[in-house]
Amino acid sequence: MGQPEQSDSQHSARDRILDAAEEVFAADGYSGAGMKAIALCAGVAQGLLHYHFDNKEGLYAAVIERRSGIINADRLARLDAVRTDAPDAVAQILRALLAPPLGPLGGGRTYARILAGLTAGDTRDAALVLEHYDPTAQRFIDTLQRACPDASRTALSWGYNLAIGALVSAIGNNGRSERLGGEPARRDTEAVLETLITYVEGGLAALTRE
Repeated sequence: MGQPEQSDSQHSARDRILDAAEEVFAADGYSGAGMKAIALCAGVAQGLLHYHFDNKEGLYAAVIERRSGIINADRLARLDAVRTDAPDAVAQILRALLAPPLGPLGGGRTYARILAGLTAGDTRDAALVLEHYDPTAQRFIDTLQRACPDASRTALSWGYNLAIGALVSAIGNNGRSERLGGEPARRDTEAVLETLITYVEGGLAALTRE
């Protein structure tokens, strides 16, 4: 017997909870976030959080699963279109990796704070990264290996991880880079993306140089 279909209002409540949880986890961290605060932010009864997600750990995992699923689906669709024999193959791969989190469905600065915590987190965070990010990361490193057949996988893996660190910094940008350079804060996403690609591509070239 199949699961009963959920009504539009149930879907809407679940989405509101996930949106609110993303905001609260980003602002207060996992330890500081409370189910009561999330329920208030979502405008729902606290019992509804437990109905949909059991507990705070389940809700946190659902936030990561939802946002990573959106980002990774876009990433892999772009990656599938890359020609690894093209002269600009590495730049194409990096664009596929870096553009989706910078776009409208990437969660912006809110999710960047969660992602930063995930990358330096505890055993729970490491398990979520392993489940929701590592399979896509392996696909990207495989594709980089085809584009750079003489490079070691270790060097490419380092390059991938350093690219993610640069990405998190760029998403959470509060204008400091421009301020230190004496320029107005940059709001052009494409310009930020191009700066990231240039930086990461140069780093990869240095790491993989024989």
